[in-house]
Amino acid sequence: MKYRYLYQTKDNENREGWINARSRENAYAELRKAGIRPYRVIGDDPVNWKPYAAGSAIFLLAVALAAALLAGREDRRPRPRAQLAGDRAVIDAGVYSGWTNVLGSALDRRLALYAQPGRYVDCPKPTAEECAALEDALGEPVPYVGGEPPEHRMLKNIVAKMREDMRAYIDEGGDAAGYFDFLDERQTQEREFREKALDAVYRAPESLRERAWLGVNARLKDMGIEPLSRPAGLQGDSQDMQDNGNE
Repeated sequence: MKYRYLYQTKDNENREGWINARSRENAYAELRKAGIRPYRVIGDDPVNWKPYAAGSAIFLLAVALAAALLAGREDRRPRPRAQLAGDRAVIDAGVYSGWTNVLGSALDRRLALYAQPGRYVDCPKPTAEECAALEDALGEPVPYVGGEPPEHRMLKNIVAKMREDMRAYIDEGGDAAGYFDFLDERQTQEREFREKALDAVYRAPESLRERAWLGVNARLKDMGIEPLSRPAGLQGDSQDMQDNGNE
């Protein structure tokens, strides 16, 4: 199969190329061996590609995503993503309001849109003036309030780490616009990874479906992505398996 890949050079120039490979994951692996860190590989997998047939397939998906998260940042180590957890009513209310009752700055509210790995973000790209204001706001501290709900404090901790990441990105020669492009691409990659993980579980033979579900949920947990619900028809103690998938 032939795939088109997008990547950044060490000078942060966006480029593209083509590669022949057995699958998208194989394309990622081959490009990594060649010293290229693509942030996206475009193309359809062959019809008979069965991720459950080889134990390394899910691992390759994780490697591919890790490569995307570090595109153009070869001297950086990947930082595990945290899943915003707790009272769903509190979290859903915050998401619905754009966290306006929790975060005071436009920078923090924009970063909070990306606080939940893989969540779809519908937000216009910041203008040049907005980017300048966002960069200026990096010097301001994230305000904490005594007695605030743990979900709000968790969100602020995630946003504070994203501020550090954004500051480092800019120090390496990037800018606010480029950083939010990176966040958009990361959300897309995380969402695609979760969709592939779900597909892998449901395409697995029934005898392997439980193992596939537990395996991909362990990987999703490592990446901070919301785990998959227990597929119907799995045998065994549902509570034990749910604990393994959601702890």
